[in-house]
Amino acid sequence: MTAYTKERDAVYGYKIRSVTITRRLRSLDPEESLREPLNMKPRQNEMHRQPADSISEPRNWHPGNLSTIRGTIQEHILGSGRQEAVAVFDFDNTCIFRDVGQAVFRYQMLHLRYRIPPGAFAALLPDREIHLTGRPLAVITTALIDAYEYLWAFIGSGEQDKARLTTEYRLFTTLLLWFADQARRDERLGPSYVLPFMGKMLAGHSLTDLRALAREVLTATTAEPLTKQTLTMDLPAPLGHIAASYSQGLHAHREMDDLMRMLAQAGIDSYVISASTEWLVAEAIQQLGFPVPEERIFGIRVRIDDQGLLTADNVADYPVTFREGKAEIIRRFIARPLILVAGDADTDYEMLTLPDVPVRILINRNQPGLISSLYQDPRILLQGLDLRSGRFRPHRESIPA
Repeated sequence: MTAYTKERDAVYGYKIRSVTITRRLRSLDPEESLREPLNMKPRQNEMHRQPADSISEPRNWHPGNLSTIRGTIQEHILGSGRQEAVAVFDFDNTCIFRDVGQAVFRYQMLHLRYRIPPGAFAALLPDREIHLTGRPLAVITTALIDAYEYLWAFIGSGEQDKARLTTEYRLFTTLLLWFADQARRDERLGPSYVLPFMGKMLAGHSLTDLRALAREVLTATTAEPLTKQTLTMDLPAPLGHIAASYSQGLHAHREMDDLMRMLAQAGIDSYVISASTEWLVAEAIQQLGFPVPEERIFGIRVRIDDQGLLTADNVADYPVTFREGKAEIIRRFIARPLILVAGDADTDYEMLTLPDVPVRILINRNQPGLISSLYQDPRILLQGLDLRSGRFRPHRESIPA
């Protein structure tokens, strides 16, 4: 038995051997499961399992949460009525600390890794007579379009380094980051606009190129400190002083990886439904070593054209994987009873409150808004974090950053 297996057995408090499950007879010994992966594709680069000494880090589930999870899984194994039950996880800030979609968005922006022509970019921006924090939307979008048109010549010739020395680059990056943040907060636009917008900014990439970009971003962000950076610029009225911040750093929550493997050993399939672009999440899951095959991953999608390139078009008859859209994915595409759901934010509210779910895990990021109404809900297993380190802590409450 490996040190990793011994530690996990100590954390989860049980070890199962030769349990009969109606779907399949198999040994549920953790060591056997690690020797024989559950028909998962080989993982190319398990970033969160390196360096080797990180394996000895203690898990930090709240003990009451872990007891409930363990007891529910044991009941599932011994019972006969829920053998088709599945677990559904949000990904960003639930399975990992930080957000892979936002990480790719800001990396693409800062490095000008665009393939979307200026006209297509302009078509993505809303044409509405509204204001964002007192600034006319038309002035904001015009400034973004003008700056992007100027930068496009550099992008087309592969001279991004030269572009980054220009005033237009500073204006574009600062204003785009600010716009995405303010639009997400605005009731008239909100996440239902911004989340697909971030995916559509990837237009022109092939899936192969997109996965390579995701790997590049993961390599960069997993090496970053957990800090915030702020972009600022003073622009003529009515825009004025613009400031926008983004978070650096990213790592996997190993407790969630362990949980998925424990579920798999009990014959329970894990699914991921994310509000980030689906192909980015699929690559992050593979690179970070989570045991979820690609066919069980759902996220923001765009249409792919006949040349295999992403477009800025929506996919017909497919929901935006945000709030009610996540619940719709569960009903229409998964269509199996739930034994567990896990999330962290307003985007997960509807799936966290679906009926007849034995285990509901809510990562406590001290969020305001709708999700905070669940922090005291007795149905919820609230899991605390140390937001300074981005790690689980064995409490319901979280320590602020």
